[in-house]
Amino acid sequence: MQLRYDEDLVEAAVLLSASAARQGLPALQIARFHRQREKLYSILDPDERNSAFFQFHLDWFCEWGLAKLLIESVREFALLQTYLSFLVIRKSRSKGEEGTELYVNEAGERTGVVALRPEFLVTKMNVGTFLRHELMHLQDMVDPAFGYVPELPVSGPSLNQSRLARERYRLLWDVSIDGRLTLSGRTTIATKEQRWTEFSNAFAFWTEGRQKEVFESLWTNPSPSHERLAELVTDPRQLQATTRPGPGAPCPLCGFPTFVWATPASLAEPTLSAIHSEFPQWTPEQGACARCSSIYRVNRTQVAAVL
Repeated sequence: MQLRYDEDLVEAAVLLSASAARQGLPALQIARFHRQREKLYSILDPDERNSAFFQFHLDWFCEWGLAKLLIESVREFALLQTYLSFLVIRKSRSKGEEGTELYVNEAGERTGVVALRPEFLVTKMNVGTFLRHELMHLQDMVDPAFGYVPELPVSGPSLNQSRLARERYRLLWDVSIDGRLTLSGRTTIATKEQRWTEFSNAFAFWTEGRQKEVFESLWTNPSPSHERLAELVTDPRQLQATTRPGPGAPCPLCGFPTFVWATPASLAEPTLSAIHSEFPQWTPEQGACARCSSIYRVNRTQVAAVL
């Protein structure tokens, strides 16, 4: 496996290091950096100048220990070195863009990509912890035992339903990763208590007993699988299993928490038919928020009017 660094990340990281963002660097060293960098502007050929800048920034990227930090994190994950052809560390433009992706070309070569903000790397505030969590995601993706598949088999055409399934899948995966890292004595980005809070809120429609059972099984399982995680978020009989809608629980149709649930009278046959056309596995016992009930009742009325 070849480890590669995005040019934008390398340049941004060393420039931040040479500024006030990096503490502890000798003033003479920073002065030398700026003198050497200034000389590169005298190279007339644009391609040669760009190449010289990249090599210059990469040399300082290594000298200031930024490359070492990344290499040490990657070494924890032997499967990546076995199953990846390339691992690219690229610049993230925002916190929301940080994360991990896997690409496979026509030749079957796998390239893992980790995006992170250069300021996060330079300040070294928990960057190793962040990388460890994200590289665990990537290791699961390439691990045959995990059996990762990019798409979730979500039933029904609802885009909102697919979005909720992906969000819940990601949360279950995060719980599993942080549990494995914690039990192996390594630090990670969230504690068990923090993950439990996220989990219990996302799956508030389950009984407390089921919540605890599933959470503990995810946190303590050393060998999770994509199939199991996908089953938990796409099997309606598990995902939406509940005896009755609870105050503040998510609506099984739109996924938003609600304290105003539809009355049985509002769930008349035309409304039920409209809901079943999009959520074939849904049952009235699972409930629906008043807003969804109104939307499906109106949509059904409009269709009938057209007919």
